[in-house]
Amino acid sequence: MKAGLCLSGLIVILTLAECALAVGGTKWSMAQPSTTMSATGPGMFSWIFLLGAGVLLACGGLQFRARRVEKSLRRAMSEAQSLAQAAMTGETARAEREHFVKGLLMALQAQQALEPFGGLLLRELSDRLGAKAAVFHCLESRSGDYVLTASYASHPSASCVERYRPGEGVAGEAVLERRRRLYQGSSDDWSWLETGTLAISPVCVVVAPIVSAEHVPGVIELALMEWIEADDERLKLLDIALPVVALSLDNLKTQLENQVELTRREQQLRDNENKWRRLFETTDEGVWFADTEARTTDVNPALARILGEAPEMLLGRSLFEFVDADHLPFLKEQLRRRSAGEVGTYEISFKRADGRLAPCSVKGSPLVDEQGRQIGAFAIITDLSERRPPAASPATAG
Repeated sequence: MKAGLCLSGLIVILTLAECALAVGGTKWSMAQPSTTMSATGPGMFSWIFLLGAGVLLACGGLQFRARRVEKSLRRAMSEAQSLAQAAMTGETARAEREHFVKGLLMALQAQQALEPFGGLLLRELSDRLGAKAAVFHCLESRSGDYVLTASYASHPSASCVERYRPGEGVAGEAVLERRRRLYQGSSDDWSWLETGTLAISPVCVVVAPIVSAEHVPGVIELALMEWIEADDERLKLLDIALPVVALSLDNLKTQLENQVELTRREQQLRDNENKWRRLFETTDEGVWFADTEARTTDVNPALARILGEAPEMLLGRSLFEFVDADHLPFLKEQLRRRSAGEVGTYEISFKRADGRLAPCSVKGSPLVDEQGRQIGAFAIITDLSERRPPAASPATAG
């Protein structure tokens, strides 16, 4: 606009100057009759003046255009610097978020129980988000309730709910909706924050369910003393951290459940072992364990009575020591069948410590470990000496 006005003014000035020169030239030609001077003097001067004015105008236009280009370049550089600064700021914020989440994950994975897990989680999130109090409710698998597991700077009161079910209250609704909720506005029902001198209510409460793939294993509630918007960077950080928290919480709960199941199974095994040991020691039937080399590994008191020996005197001795030469081939054949995986019942006479033979009924079975590998054999021995006289012939298979 300014350039157009300057150009118009310059044209008007040049026109007036040319008119003045024309008038002056006419008067000068009348006073000087020389036709050569009247025709060339003033006209030449006018054209030189116009040429100079044109050059000045062109220089002004170029200078004006150069200034416009310079302003455009400065504006473009400023915008580029702003974009670069914003990108750098965003990258720094992203790196800080990743660093925080990675550190949080490592710290949570080191926890071995739910209460310290929840306490660490609330401390880290409260410090990062500026929360003044927080609570953590964890899903109880047996009842399906969310039970208060840990708290941060919150005072136990009527407003601090110990347990709730999905759909009960705003936290229960957040569980069903599986999304974070932001509640703003002071309320007497939110009097979580207590010090040694006062009790106050928060300005904002964030209810954040910890959403896993198939369920919601826990819920976090954070109390803040300042207004925040829904797109606040701290809430974005919370949304990034929650999947990591869900993964860590699922892993910990699985680990704890496995430990409980392992403890239950160990206790069951101990109970079964105690039952077996009582039966092993009190039954009237003899029980004889041997390894793959036919060496005695364990016997019960009933078998020791049948053989007339103390139980500890029988350990490590070969089964072949307790039969005479006539019964030895038969016993070896039975042990071969046990090593082949066969179960058999037969009668045989064993030598007692006093030299007498004790006719017995034997129920033999192969003995295998948890991997199915054979580690020996065991037999249930019934004393037949009180039922019939000792057999005069070699043992016979049943």
